[in-house]
Amino acid sequence: MIHRNAGITTTLAVLLNAGLLAGCERQPASTPPAATAPAPADADAATATSLAHEVVSTSGRYLVRYETDPAAIPLNDVFGLRARIFDAARTDTPLRSVTLTVDARMPAHRHGMNREPEITLEPDGTFLVSGMLMHMPGAWELHFDVTRGAVTERAQVDVTLR
Repeated sequence: MIHRNAGITTTLAVLLNAGLLAGCERQPASTPPAATAPAPADADAATATSLAHEVVSTSGRYLVRYETDPAAIPLNDVFGLRARIFDAARTDTPLRSVTLTVDARMPAHRHGMNREPEITLEPDGTFLVSGMLMHMPGAWELHFDVTRGAVTERAQVDVTLR
């Protein structure tokens, strides 16, 4: 009886260790961020308003079109992005009368990035964001906070890094 329990204990220990090791397997960088809201960006990449991804702000007032550089967000390496903000009802011309703040958070860990990105507005209405760094694998939220006057709205995208 003691030998049978010892065999079961050994088998369970081996299975547990195998499961833990499988969970530690190194994964490739990331999948491109997927928008949590509307349809993909314009198919015509040559137009001045198209970027790779788009997401609508929480109240539906703004449309954020963006692309990351590199296209797949790297794990623990600096990346940037380009974004244009549009009135959701009129998406032909980027808004220049808004400000943009970009951040990323890991809600399960209750923390965000260790760096504050730099954001500049180009004359064509493109916001250039540099210095982004997602330092841990897992579920992240990419936040685009659009402010006009005293009102700020958030557009949010879920990103998973492996």
